[in-house]
Amino acid sequence: MKYDSFRNKTGGFKRIPAANIVRWIENSFDYKTRKDGQEYLICDPFSGDTNFKFNINPEKGTCHSWHGDEWAGPVNPKSGKRNCSVVKFIRVLNNCTYKEAISELLGDSGSVSDYLRPGNRGEIIEDVEKLNVSLPKGLQILAGSEDVQALILFNWLMTRGYSYEDIEREQLYYLGLNVYWPYYEFDQLVYWQARSRMNKRFLFPSQEVFDKEGKLVAKSEATKGDFYYGFDDVELASYVIITEAIFDKNTLGSQCLASGGADITANQVKKIKLLDPKKGIILSPDNDSAAIKSVLRNRQRLEQLSYPLYYSLPPKLKYEEGGESKFTKDWNEIGEKVLGFDKVRELHDSKIRKITMSEVVKLQKML
Repeated sequence: MKYDSFRNKTGGFKRIPAANIVRWIENSFDYKTRKDGQEYLICDPFSGDTNFKFNINPEKGTCHSWHGDEWAGPVNPKSGKRNCSVVKFIRVLNNCTYKEAISELLGDSGSVSDYLRPGNRGEIIEDVEKLNVSLPKGLQILAGSEDVQALILFNWLMTRGYSYEDIEREQLYYLGLNVYWPYYEFDQLVYWQARSRMNKRFLFPSQEVFDKEGKLVAKSEATKGDFYYGFDDVELASYVIITEAIFDKNTLGSQCLASGGADITANQVKKIKLLDPKKGIILSPDNDSAAIKSVLRNRQRLEQLSYPLYYSLPPKLKYEEGGESKFTKDWNEIGEKVLGFDKVRELHDSKIRKITMSEVVKLQKML
């Protein structure tokens, strides 16, 4: 696919201006230049380097360490490359969000929102061209919108534990009374999920695959079982918490992934390996019998990775609604109906148990 044709399909790819990257480098580091100023050299901040062994190419928006690019995270299985964009470098260096990294580069010189749209998120043209799923036409960013439908959705999300900052950070979209959650891997849109405020109906995309000339060569229903919501936001070589639903992920907070279902798929197991959670995997599903069974099945699927395995089940807490006694079924509902969202993570962590044979027996007895 030619660059110009790709621009037409996406509405115009926007690259961070080289001048902004140069200004950021010059304000942030001691540096040298080479290749007539086409490359800037700084000391690798991840290795204790003092010999200017980290290259940044402002025009391409890419960087490379002579000590190795492990800092950039896992190799993308599709491209065979790490995401060595300048934006990724800033995210890792400052432990910040994609939006915060863009804001640091732009300063007062441009609109951050223009660079957050899915078609503009890639820093490397060759990687952007691999985009094979797109958001439906007509969507608008939810944060900051003041029309009636947006306010209805905003208030609904607030009752489910979202703050304005959450909605803005995750770049949620809306159309009518549907909220859209975009999924990103290696800063590329790979999937999305939508949910209606009115009837809890879910929507999912169809994937379209194009060849290099822009010809449609395949179209198939994408499955949420191929992805995790929150993949790009997890710190590598740490730990991960796996919930069923996006609302539960947002309720529990940092290091959480939403799998979209109780059972983890083979593709999701592979992606856990990319994240390399050396400190362990915590399975945190709902509290029904299907969820308990899923812990036992997922344990078997994840054992091949040799990471410590844990689980944490939400308690069934009683609450009154409409004159009827009910019991909570998931982490989000505990926050919404009983404890308040700020107390759920502490409860979750207090119930973490290592999955041993004795714990397996306990789970089996609960069925």
